[in-house]
Amino acid sequence: MYLQIKQLNKSYGSRQVVSDIDLTMEEGEILSLLGPSGCGKTTILRMIAGLVAPDSGFIQIGDRVIYDGKREMPVEERGLGMVFQDYALWPHMTVARNIAFGLRLRRTPAKVIAKRVQELLELVNLPGMGERYPYQLSGGQQQRVAVARALATEPRVILLDEPLSSLDTALRETMSAELVQLFKRLKITTINVTHDQNEAMNMSDRIMVLRDGKVQQIGTPIDLYLKPANAFVASFMGPANMFSGELVREGVHAADQEHMLALRVSGISQQGTVVTGVVREEVRERLNGSGMLLCRPDDVRVYDNVQQIEHPNLVPGAVTHSSFVGGRWRTLVTLGENREYTVQAFAASQLQPQQSVWLELPPERCQIVPL
Repeated sequence: MYLQIKQLNKSYGSRQVVSDIDLTMEEGEILSLLGPSGCGKTTILRMIAGLVAPDSGFIQIGDRVIYDGKREMPVEERGLGMVFQDYALWPHMTVARNIAFGLRLRRTPAKVIAKRVQELLELVNLPGMGERYPYQLSGGQQQRVAVARALATEPRVILLDEPLSSLDTALRETMSAELVQLFKRLKITTINVTHDQNEAMNMSDRIMVLRDGKVQQIGTPIDLYLKPANAFVASFMGPANMFSGELVREGVHAADQEHMLALRVSGISQQGTVVTGVVREEVRERLNGSGMLLCRPDDVRVYDNVQQIEHPNLVPGAVTHSSFVGGRWRTLVTLGENREYTVQAFAASQLQPQQSVWLELPPERCQIVPL
């Protein structure tokens, strides 16, 4: 392993903002810290950088211990690069001088600095822009300058604090792809802080999902999307239809030996509706008699009548809204007399508001997860 963190903690007064964080990373890996505002992700990043002092814990990069609970390595000796949310470019300096800032602090010879700056301008696709000032650049160009400055001193790890948040959606997707290609080409270990699950999934080898300073799950984007540890992770990794209920029976799916659970969900009908889904072995013991059925919008099937349909997990509803998104009709359907649940699905054609429909939640595509 290249980076190792053990039992990292930080409190402000009586508020615990980071609780017992454990993490290991391989060299060249890209990890995203994902979670809502105030979950502790930026605090973790700043503790690694040395900008915030931990209360306790252990941080090691390569063969160098930078914090062990007793002593803390100074920021300038850690060999890290950081890109801030607002880029933090010096407005009175040219692009070239911004990139060279860290090298000048190290008293690097002028000829070496000039050569390194030109190499970095080429690397981030800004050739010939060294004499421009930040105000003369677009948001995407400013971000490239901030990345080039962070890379100038050849850091061991680069830390990104929501560097794409100020860019528009199209540019954000383009820049995220460019950054991944750049970091992979340089084989540089990267930690990216974000609250955008699309950005995290596009950029990361692995993702750490945080809530209230605690790790909820660490895994690949595929694992977190398809095998969430709990309802919070499921909802944070993308659109999710979820129904809470009490466990009523359990069985084994004969085709693949997956365990199937049935939950009785109140609010859909007067007697309560029984829905079935797959439960993974590692989460069964954490259900405690109740759970949440998860079904992604792409897996929900919409019918305008059910005369010839005999499927489990079939529930009636009424359309509330239909919009054309990404080449498909995104449809919102409410269930129950009091409209307790709103389900998102994709229909084959536009459906009208108040139209009665039936929704099929295929059991093999549904998961039971802890609340």
